[in-house]
Amino acid sequence: MEPLELIHDEDNLLRRVPHTDPNYIKPDGTVSSFAFTPKKDEDGLSVNIERFTTYQDTIQDRSRFRLYALPAVEPRMLGLECLHAPLPDNYAHALVTGHFTKGISRQLAAKARRIAYPD
Repeated sequence: MEPLELIHDEDNLLRRVPHTDPNYIKPDGTVSSFAFTPKKDEDGLSVNIERFTTYQDTIQDRSRFRLYALPAVEPRMLGLECLHAPLPDNYAHALVTGHFTKGISRQLAAKARRIAYPD
């Protein structure tokens, strides 16, 4: 088993968001706080560590998803943890864990930057 990587404050965490679902993208086109809220059955907010992946590997299907980047320092400043949690098919996978509130999810969404990249 590979050792877990330290996530640095300056590391970008990449979050894939379905852009056709109004729960995730607001009518004005901005990302909603729902996109930065873990689902009830998850151990945390699923992200990829940018330095271990590519945008294409993270987004997988550009026709269905948008990609957002969030510096790891942002969730940490809100009392959350960023933990490397590699999956068998995704070494870059990580989790943002801790006590999420609507306000925290809203702040994360506000700090996230949409990634636009060429084909």
